[in-house]
Amino acid sequence: MPAEIITPETIIPKTVTPETVVAEARGWLGVPWRHQGRSRSGIDCVGLVVCVAHALHLSDYDSTGYSRRAQGQGFVEHFRANMDGVAIPDACPGDVLVFADQAYPCHCGFLTERLGYPHLLHAHATRRQVIEEPYAGEWPDKIKFAFRFRQSGS
Repeated sequence: MPAEIITPETIIPKTVTPETVVAEARGWLGVPWRHQGRSRSGIDCVGLVVCVAHALHLSDYDSTGYSRRAQGQGFVEHFRANMDGVAIPDACPGDVLVFADQAYPCHCGFLTERLGYPHLLHAHATRRQVIEEPYAGEWPDKIKFAFRFRQSGS
């Protein structure tokens, strides 16, 4: 039986940086929007967060069965259970922002940066695809929560 080769990668888990999270999320740009989608043939805002987390081995959690209409705080409870909350002013590129339309949280996306300005990378239902746009206009008024992925083993 061959001896197992031990390398630093097998002993020390790879640290996922905010840059790694943003790069993985950007790999989904242009993917069509599809409610509850979880693949490159179609994805929604939650699916984008789930797929990035899975690809980077940050979480194996997923939740489906949600409606397109926000009802109560259930949408945000999944983030609270699986990510660390961050004060909104302390959010950094790679963090997940959660937005509300009217009363309830109903949308999420990744905070990114381009040319020194904050941007939002998200699966946009109206635009029918994953986009990255300036974090401006309606978005700052709609933000309700910010979350950060937990590192493996933390």
